Amino acid sequence: MKVAVVYKSKDILRNVVEYLKNKGIDFKTFEKPCNELEDFDFIISIGGDGTILRILQEVKKCPPIFGINIGRIGLLTHSNPNNFKERLDFAVKNFEVEEFMRLSCKIKNSELLALNEIAIFNTEVAKLITVDVEVDGIKIDKIRCDGLIVSTQIGSTGYAFSSGGPIIDPYLESILITPVAPFRFGWKPWVFRSDRVVGVNADKDVYVIADGQKKLKTNEKIIIRKSKYPALFFKKNRIDELSKKVKLIE
Repeated sequence: MKVAVVYKSKDILRNVVEYLKNKGIDFKTFEKPCNELEDFDFIISIGGDGTILRILQEVKKCPPIFGINIGRIGLLTHSNPNNFKERLDFAVKNFEVEEFMRLSCKIKNSELLALNEIAIFNTEVAKLITVDVEVDGIKIDKIRCDGLIVSTQIGSTGYAFSSGGPIIDPYLESILITPVAPFRFGWKPWVFRSDRVVGVNADKDVYVIADGQKKLKTNEKIIIRKSKYPALFFKKNRIDELSKKVKLIE
């Protein structure tokens, strides 16, 4: 078994390296994510949600990820520096994984992948854009707004939610379209099945931003659909169940 360790903290890295050596697990450390991570059996991420999102920007065929949270929120992580050993033990022993859809955003010959969202904004700060929105080739609306967010169900609790979008069950695969500050009274977001294809045409140059990590500038048509490369994680609820059992024993 080969493990990749992506880290933001050298102090926590030392503890993780010591743990892996004691378990006899082969590993390699990475200060920054890269596509070499695809060659490992699983990935340990030492950081926050942003570190995991950066990993997912670099890999297509994603090995299962185990996150040790040293950030502020840690919604995508499985443990903290104090309890990672017992939780990682359980994860590796059982190797129960789950996958979550990612979005593929294609602009000409370029592609961005996103676990949370694709955000589209004017390249000119504080200027409205007009966007034509299509679903499966059928135009559904034309709207003036500060920007547009196309997100997964995982991303529904992030940027889309702060822009007025609904919270979607994380296991209900969906594509959510939410405008940012729409110039129309009473506008509501759309929720579509995950097999729909979203097309966006803007009247000006726009920035297309994937999970706040990667950005492209374009005036071309933007095509967003479910990626054939999902994100894989160790099953978090099973690890949480273990944690509750340990506390009851204590």
